[in-house]
Amino acid sequence: MVEDPSWFRRLTAGEKAQVNNRMWAEGRLKLEPWLAARITQDAIKAFPQSKVTACKELPNGDLEVSLDGSTLVVDQIILATGYKVNVEQIPLLTNGNILAHLETRNGFPVLDEHFQSNIPGLFFTSMCATQDFGPFFAFTAAIRTSAKLIGSKLGV
Repeated sequence: MVEDPSWFRRLTAGEKAQVNNRMWAEGRLKLEPWLAARITQDAIKAFPQSKVTACKELPNGDLEVSLDGSTLVVDQIILATGYKVNVEQIPLLTNGNILAHLETRNGFPVLDEHFQSNIPGLFFTSMCATQDFGPFFAFTAAIRTSAKLIGSKLGV
């Protein structure tokens, strides 16, 4: 990646989709071995692909939760929601005058080969870089590559 930061950009839409699907399956669809033993207990119930439609606290502190038409009483809720990049929702940017000048595509900043946006000196990494650099940049393992590419742009 450091030697050829544009390789992901050169892929066809189909090739990018294959990379994205593979990374999604590897990083998001598999349960980590250390986590399995912690959540496979009788007291823990999973409701994948569910929507919380209502929730109220009962007098004893329990929660009455409605999920897609069914209701259950629980003591805790853990939500694992998806996310989508939308730089227009980053408070640092919304509170200033940058958004009007920032070039975006699909909610992502448009980046050059060194993670720099069209605004000189404004760099984006991590999830904000996945559209231009690939899905692996959502993982902390990509931090070294990001740092090297940004550093080379800055002359460091």
